[in-house]
Amino acid sequence: MGKNKKNSPSAMISAAVFCTVLGGISLWLTLAERPTVSETEKRELETRPELTADSYFSGEFAGQLDKYYTDTVPMRDDLVNAASLIEKARGISVSPKFYGNVAEIVTEETDDDDTVFLPDVSETVTEAVTEETPAETEPVITEAPVITETVTESVTEAVTETAPPEEEEFTGNINDFLNNGILVNGIEMYGEEAGIMLFGGNKKEGLRYANVINGYKEALGDDINVYSMLIPTSAEFYLPKKYSKYSASQKDAIDYIYENLDDSIITVDAYSELAQHTDEYIYFRTDHHWTGRGAYYAYTAFCKTAGIDFPTLGEYEERTKDGFVGSLYSYTNDPVLKAHPETFYYYIPPAQFSAQAYRYNDLASLGPTSVFHEYASGGNMYGMFLGGDNMHVKITSDSGTGRKLVIFKESYGNAIAPYFVNGFDEIYVIDIRYFGVNAVDYIKSIGATDVLFVDNIFAANTGTLITSLESKRLVNSEG
Repeated sequence: MGKNKKNSPSAMISAAVFCTVLGGISLWLTLAERPTVSETEKRELETRPELTADSYFSGEFAGQLDKYYTDTVPMRDDLVNAASLIEKARGISVSPKFYGNVAEIVTEETDDDDTVFLPDVSETVTEAVTEETPAETEPVITEAPVITETVTESVTEAVTETAPPEEEEFTGNINDFLNNGILVNGIEMYGEEAGIMLFGGNKKEGLRYANVINGYKEALGDDINVYSMLIPTSAEFYLPKKYSKYSASQKDAIDYIYENLDDSIITVDAYSELAQHTDEYIYFRTDHHWTGRGAYYAYTAFCKTAGIDFPTLGEYEERTKDGFVGSLYSYTNDPVLKAHPETFYYYIPPAQFSAQAYRYNDLASLGPTSVFHEYASGGNMYGMFLGGDNMHVKITSDSGTGRKLVIFKESYGNAIAPYFVNGFDEIYVIDIRYFGVNAVDYIKSIGATDVLFVDNIFAANTGTLITSLESKRLVNSEG
């Protein structure tokens, strides 16, 4: 008779090892500390439900407990990233992948003009394009991760409370401007893998934006210079031609807004300045923002327009932080971006300057703050500039020009604001989405000589930001 393999020593050892490993994993899952926040997804994880008689007998407790254990697996983010890398190693993610409600850009004829219409972005999905399924055919659709923002925005109401700068955590506002999804894989910037936000564009919203800026100029009169600076994003310069049907022309969108601005408004051609430096590191590869270098070149475009001298970039103190993987990864969890972190550069101006922070709703002083928040780290590293969005910051410099500048901006403006210390004695940096008083009254009350509206072209085509600009011009002085 043959030997019973089930009772052989090797089989028994294998079974013992398997049971030991399984028992060890089970014990680890039971006793290990469970995370409360996912840094990758930028959200709070499920909390342990409270056991009550009602929740137990209704079955609600069991369901919530299952969600809790599933959502808070120890080392959750590391395991998710490892799984993504394994998929890539198996060839699953080697082809370009679209995240979001990506659609081809279409133009419809209207009575007024050709208008680019955005795809419906009320639902967020992933459109994955594989080698077997070219971009020209119907893509596979699966569910995509969604960021839960921790900053609450209001169109007509002020933020009721703002933490001091040292407690402020930058969260970004990618969901505000995500209008045609994100493309990852098959994209290279500066010889490295990158992600790109695809631009939809909308002439109707662009015209609204222009009319709102016109309204500010009319209310401010001839004694205050009003500038408009619209910023292209990385898609305009680095999107491969074969994917161009998924992203509208940002140059056309910028030109359209500028054409509809009143002649008394001074437009700044940041586009042409950035276009001359596309071989330099002017946009992040893993984040939807521009870099400190890109912001510098746009600043020089402003100075040339305004007749202001400016230092060369070599006169600034360059500082760096390594290991930055930004918002595009946070939104997609794509392993390509995770595997290609980048260096975060920022530049300290050759001038003496200081800053104060103010609460938006009542402009109460929050005390001294930093222009560069060097504690910023990880995926929140863009918070290096001013500490984030929802803070009103006044920067005072020793420029001695006698000029005072008010900057109305979204997050792109954070990176450019510090450069203006070389041309203005006072710079007031305001994110209009959070401002709590009448903007025109405020500009006049501080004796501003110049006002700059600086927005990336996504923002200038985004209804919530345009509505915020309009409402803060019209709101009464009491807010």
